[in-house]
Amino acid sequence: MKKKIVLLGSGGHARSAIDAIEASDIYEIAGFIDCEEKKNAVYRGYKVIGDDRDLQSLYDSGIHHAFMGIGYLGRGEIRGRLYRKLKKIGFEMPAVVDPTAVLAKDARVGEGTFIGKTAVINSGAFIGKMTVINTAAVVEHDCRIGDFCHISVNSTLCGGVFVEDRSFVGAGAVIIQGITVGENSVIGAGSIVAKNVGSSVRFRNRITSEIIHNIGGG
Repeated sequence: MKKKIVLLGSGGHARSAIDAIEASDIYEIAGFIDCEEKKNAVYRGYKVIGDDRDLQSLYDSGIHHAFMGIGYLGRGEIRGRLYRKLKKIGFEMPAVVDPTAVLAKDARVGEGTFIGKTAVINSGAFIGKMTVINTAAVVEHDCRIGDFCHISVNSTLCGGVFVEDRSFVGAGAVIIQGITVGENSVIGAGSIVAKNVGSSVRFRNRITSEIIHNIGGG
């Protein structure tokens, strides 16, 4: 018997996970949780069945699994707050891996993480909890990705890269081997990162490794 799972959010990220959840043949999607204004909206036969206030009653009804279908939204802490709420209620949040993704046998993937279509996670890589590795992203050997991160489409993390908690790597970005990206940082789309990036930094240079703005000031 399949286990029922509810998807938080009904936007693009939640919808992009449907194929992977269906293909797992483990879970039956009970519906989406979203804002009250979207209640009863339907996508691919799955309905918005409530909002955050309904999570406890859904759990009590026998739905004990949840998927975080809300993307980075410019701040990883949004996912963190919702994660803590789900855990307090008692929900389990399984990792969801699309069947077209390629994972090395010794790669490790944390709770609630999503690995999208054709992504590659190579040998010795570690992906933390509640992280998104999106479509066609490459996480090479011995990389470490923290919790609540978002690695966007077609980005490439060369061997031994360390991305700390709640950081975002934009579409098509390349992070050179051995680089560390500090927590709460944003790597802009198309960037080439060739030196370490500190915490709470916005990095948006496509040609050099110059840091052009520090979130913390200065």
